[in-house]
Amino acid sequence: MLGLVLIMKMENLQKTNLLSIWDKYLFFQINRSRKALKLFGNANGYLIFQVICWHYILILKESPEFDCKRNYGDNVIKLWKKFGKEGFNNKSVLTYTLVSDLTGLSIETVRRQVFKLRKGKWVDYSVKFGIILTPNEQNNKLLTDVFNAKEVEEFGSFLDIVEQRRKPNLNIM
Repeated sequence: MLGLVLIMKMENLQKTNLLSIWDKYLFFQINRSRKALKLFGNANGYLIFQVICWHYILILKESPEFDCKRNYGDNVIKLWKKFGKEGFNNKSVLTYTLVSDLTGLSIETVRRQVFKLRKGKWVDYSVKFGIILTPNEQNNKLLTDVFNAKEVEEFGSFLDIVEQRRKPNLNIM
């Protein structure tokens, strides 16, 4: 979801002095990571969950119900909650091996972290279907209404800084 906002606001990144905003971007990432670590317990769990969400965002974007011209902001959140409750209809299998390749973590570390995410009621796993995003209602609400809402707000603030920095003769940094 953040990626869509990023694409819309940063079409001409070369017009921005990257170094003048990089510390703000890193600060955003540090704050985001700190909150995610509290939510998922450790960096590996957070990184793996991030890959799982990325996988399901790609599936969401391919859904016939998704229309990038209509589905943004609250509409995307509603669609995410709906799919979280009803299941993401997909044929794509997210395997331990793929998550290991994407994260650089060992397959065994991925397996252990997915087991913890299963116990926490975030995902399910089967050999046939791979890692399946199945947050219970409380977790889905926490992810969308609390974590993601704050993340989008903070990222929006960062993008506002980027936009201000692009304006000629302004030195807001």
